[in-house]
Amino acid sequence: MSAHLKTLAAHAKKALKPASQGHLSQAERIALYKRFLKIEEHRIKLRHGAGGGGLEIAKARAELLDVVLRAVFKTALAKRKGKAPAAMTLMAIGGYGRGTLNPGSDIDLLFLVPRASNNLPKDLEAVVQEVLYLLWDVGFKVGHSCRSITECVQQAKSDQQNKTAMMDGRRITGDRTLFSTWRKRFEKEAVAKKQEAFFDLRRRDLRGRHKKYSKTVFLQEPNVKEGCGGMRDYHNILWVAHAKRGIRDLKKLVDARLLTRTAHREILEAYDFLHRVRNELHYQAGRGSDQLTLRLQGVVATNFRYPQRSILRRTEAFMRDYYTHTRHLYQHTNSLMEIFEIEEEESRDQGLVSFLTLRRQKQESFDGFIARDGRIYAENNDVFKGDPHQLMRMFQHTQRRNLRLSPPMRKLVKAHWEDIDRAFRYSKVNRDLFEAMLSRKGEVAEVLRRMHRVGFLGRYLPEFGALDCLVQHEFFHRYTADEHTLRFVEHIDALVDNPDPSVALFRDLLLNIKDPYPLYLAIILHDTGRSENVREHIDGSAMLAQRLCNRLQVRGTRRRMIMFLVDHHLTFWRYATTKNIDDPEVIAEFAELMKTPERLDALMLFTYADSNATSPDSWTSWKETLHRQLHRAARQYLTQGREKFEASVLSEKDELKEKTHKKLGESYAQEIEEHFERMPASYFRFRDPNSIPRHIKTIRQFFEREAKSNGAFECAGLATDLTDQGYTELVIASRDRPLFLEKVCCAIAAQGINILSADFHTRTDGVVVDIFRVCTTDFQPVTDPKLRERFLKTLYELGNMDGYDPSAYLKPKKNLLRPREQQGIDFPVRATISNDILPNCTTVEIQAIDRIGLLHDLLHSINKAGLDTVHARICTEKGAAMDTLYVTLPGGGQATDGGQLHYLYTQLEEALERR
Repeated sequence: MSAHLKTLAAHAKKALKPASQGHLSQAERIALYKRFLKIEEHRIKLRHGAGGGGLEIAKARAELLDVVLRAVFKTALAKRKGKAPAAMTLMAIGGYGRGTLNPGSDIDLLFLVPRASNNLPKDLEAVVQEVLYLLWDVGFKVGHSCRSITECVQQAKSDQQNKTAMMDGRRITGDRTLFSTWRKRFEKEAVAKKQEAFFDLRRRDLRGRHKKYSKTVFLQEPNVKEGCGGMRDYHNILWVAHAKRGIRDLKKLVDARLLTRTAHREILEAYDFLHRVRNELHYQAGRGSDQLTLRLQGVVATNFRYPQRSILRRTEAFMRDYYTHTRHLYQHTNSLMEIFEIEEEESRDQGLVSFLTLRRQKQESFDGFIARDGRIYAENNDVFKGDPHQLMRMFQHTQRRNLRLSPPMRKLVKAHWEDIDRAFRYSKVNRDLFEAMLSRKGEVAEVLRRMHRVGFLGRYLPEFGALDCLVQHEFFHRYTADEHTLRFVEHIDALVDNPDPSVALFRDLLLNIKDPYPLYLAIILHDTGRSENVREHIDGSAMLAQRLCNRLQVRGTRRRMIMFLVDHHLTFWRYATTKNIDDPEVIAEFAELMKTPERLDALMLFTYADSNATSPDSWTSWKETLHRQLHRAARQYLTQGREKFEASVLSEKDELKEKTHKKLGESYAQEIEEHFERMPASYFRFRDPNSIPRHIKTIRQFFEREAKSNGAFECAGLATDLTDQGYTELVIASRDRPLFLEKVCCAIAAQGINILSADFHTRTDGVVVDIFRVCTTDFQPVTDPKLRERFLKTLYELGNMDGYDPSAYLKPKKNLLRPREQQGIDFPVRATISNDILPNCTTVEIQAIDRIGLLHDLLHSINKAGLDTVHARICTEKGAAMDTLYVTLPGGGQATDGGQLHYLYTQLEEALERR
């Protein structure tokens, strides 16, 4: 008996004595147990706060509940006066059965009875009810069942979840003989039989869970229980080892040489660490909670007393530990599953034909290695001795033959880590082998993953090795820096044989690259600067890229392409999502940065894969539309030259007019001429010819309504769903008047519609044509007709309002980004005003927590400063707004007055502070 259990038993004997004497009412008994539990729970929580281990605290809570249940069970049995001793056993199953109980975990109990549960004597039913009612009354969540031994076996055979729960069963109190009989029958009839089916089920469950969590431990907000490398992986391997080997202690896997001592230690350390994290999460939430959110990471790191001075560095250190532990658990348990899987394969083979004969047919020997069943093995453990280049050649063999590393090979590579030294990294042989592997389009990601899994890649390329388990302090990144990079490569590789027409452009861009080596090397290097703690990670990445190019002897065109992609890997995204790419000057500026069509194409491909590797929902249809438009325009500029490009821009207006006449016909001839004469030149640049007829029809509708309005507010709206691009184009035509734009944004926000971008145009006759690209919060077109009707109704109400009071329509709502506690990581909120980006506009750049009505408040702030908004580029991801607004003086031109700019800044800051 542990010291804690002895102390606890003594406390319970004294504190719970009145309950056992039978003199208390039910209410008094409940109050007594509640008081005892509250005191003991507080003691355990203090131990946790003082640094108690994860398993230590979870076991202490299980022991506390054991003591309470024994007392309650004993008291319930005592009420059966004059009855023979009851043949009943109270068992813990599931997590509680493993002897651990986190603060918010449910309790799973099994009342084991000697006969069928539907034929239970009344006095035993009363015992069950006595125990359960008291647990419910004191506040526990209890899952329970009452079964005979036969029923337990039948349930285990028919339901695998019940089977695994009972595999962890243990006796708390009650009849020992009944429990012993149950254990023997259960092991013989439910565990020992149909092992192959059970293993297959556990394997499918493991793969299904891992797929749900992106097959990686390196998620930004991991699930400590169900995620990859989480507690369920540990439980899964325990169940499989129990079923296949009768092993209930993983130490016996070390004795069986299925685990090394180091692996066993790392598994136990990881499991203890996960329990400690889960305990903290439950204490913080006051209930069961397994998601390690961004908000909580800083809280946990601080409460675990990580010594770093800033919250970011504490979080980084804590999460690096988290990822290290979960990676150990993930890899070791997967290796054990693979070993058991190989055993299953060999067992099936032996049942069909001679094992040795079959193996001679299947295996292939080459260069000191053996290929067997899709895995690579060493002919002997000395294969790397005397010739460490064999390490690199081994990986090349896996790439060319599409082989996985066998569990023994993974152990062997790790045993030779010290061979990956400076001489190894500078070796020309290894350099050539590595280059050859990175030159095989579509086959690079898998070999890099194999290298990374066994610690080879980070040792051969220390620049990449520094990214290992590195948290990215950006809300848009879902993965750690190393995992993001590997997924980046996977997205590139996946294009090679992808027949999907939607990725045809990117597939062609990849296939047209004659030398893929610089592309793949740039991907490996593009985020390495994140480990340098410099203000701009691109600067650090460029420095490390120069160093690696020197070591790998990369020169000339290859080196220039690598440095270009590393230096500019965010440039395409920034231009496409924040700048007015309808402006030829913006296109010219961007094209000058690209310099050649080849670089432009490579960066377009780079940006597509980088964005997709950031998070699964990062690359939306709308973003792709922006990138394609920028790519097309910049390529036209680079291939035709500036003069022809500018001439083509001027000729586009005449072509647009001709196409518009064809679409609308003679009945619209006068309106077409007026529209093309009265609209500003910027309106026609890169304008889709299908959109202008829609705008002219909307203006006609507005004029018809205005003629009947008797001076009241009038407008016309047209919504066109562009499903393939993931948004709805909303065109609003009306007469220019103060605050009109704010009122439109207010009406849009009031319906919870998301604005992707906005263009504002005023004709010389005072008619405004405001074009919004809008979508739902999940980036789908706004197709609901009732929602559209409510928007127009709201706009008319606002338009006819005396004065302007949006408060009734923009009631405070929750931020789209979860609020962060003081100890959490703050989202960086800022406003920047610049006259250096465009010659004719003042640029306002916003980074803020997104909320309903944010754009309205920003536009209102600009209006109060006496400025007009002429264009807006809206970018929203994961609840964070990254907006760029282009503003001018009422007559056009930049705002240069210092007082006016200062007032604008204070108004913007006030708008951003509203939550």
